[in-house]
Amino acid sequence: MVEMVNDILQKLNTGMELSKEEAYGAIKAIHGNEMTDAQIMNFQVSLLMKGPTLTEIAAIAQAMRDFCIPITPKVDSELMDTCGTGGGLSTFNISTAVAFVAAAAGIKVAKSGSKSSINHAGSADVLEALGIQIHQSRHAVENMIEEIGISFLYAPLFHPVMQKMIHPEKDFGIKTIFYTIIGPLINPAQATLHLMGVYKADLLEKVSQVALSLGYTKALFAHGEGGMDEISLIGKTTIHELKDGMIHDYELYPEDLGLKRCKLNDIATGTPEANAMMIRDVFSGKNKGPRRQAVVLNAAGALMVGGIVKDLKEGVTLSNDIIDSGLAQDKLNQLIEASHSYQSLSK
Repeated sequence: MVEMVNDILQKLNTGMELSKEEAYGAIKAIHGNEMTDAQIMNFQVSLLMKGPTLTEIAAIAQAMRDFCIPITPKVDSELMDTCGTGGGLSTFNISTAVAFVAAAAGIKVAKSGSKSSINHAGSADVLEALGIQIHQSRHAVENMIEEIGISFLYAPLFHPVMQKMIHPEKDFGIKTIFYTIIGPLINPAQATLHLMGVYKADLLEKVSQVALSLGYTKALFAHGEGGMDEISLIGKTTIHELKDGMIHDYELYPEDLGLKRCKLNDIATGTPEANAMMIRDVFSGKNKGPRRQAVVLNAAGALMVGGIVKDLKEGVTLSNDIIDSGLAQDKLNQLIEASHSYQSLSK
């Protein structure tokens, strides 16, 4: 194994591509504690500098899935995730809010995510600020999905390999593929439905192809012009839609769905506490401006992926209704209560 690790690192350091077996083997070596911290960092940074190929990304994602702690709730429908790549323009936690709208519509949601190493608030940060206990056992996560239709899967708890790869991002502010491309694709519950924002346009094709190879059945991969990892309320969004084993791409503008454009500052991020208040204000009806419209726009995509509506226009209407009825806020409150109940049982 030592020789294989050295060969892999040498290939990457000289700009050579890894085979499927080598890329998978690298993750297997990390999982088996057969790479030092320095070698792990070398692997991540060299792969980033070389530029990962589709073969490498797919093999790494498959390995990360194979070595995770699996979540297997007993439900009779496919699971959805709304985890995006992060990076790019910093907006408040739109995809996290979308998860509650989707769950309120009856979609079973296994929302994965982690804390942010660079931006103000990752999904885990804002959920904690909302009062949700994110450190949950496998059993608790499964039960919450079964009982209330949504749970949060805090990635470091279920991906032991990921814990060993955090240092370049945290210590040097480097966005490696593990917390951007790979992380959102390796949901421990094997979610096959996904609304995923992608911060770089040139990653859309790779991400959608990897998702197809991993068994995703329906998904929207969206890149907002200028570097937004959401369906954009600012301007054009390029979308790659995975459906029926095929990937179709198209462009979308807010006006296409009857929504007004806004400026980045209108939906900008803040501290976890500030973002939590933004989400509460949207769900309570206090904020009916751009922040709400950004949630509605992206929730429309989630509802379409989940088969609740036939198109995005219908999704906008239903998303507004769900928020106005208080169902999204109710779903948030249910998860807060359930997370504390299961946290208490584990003590």
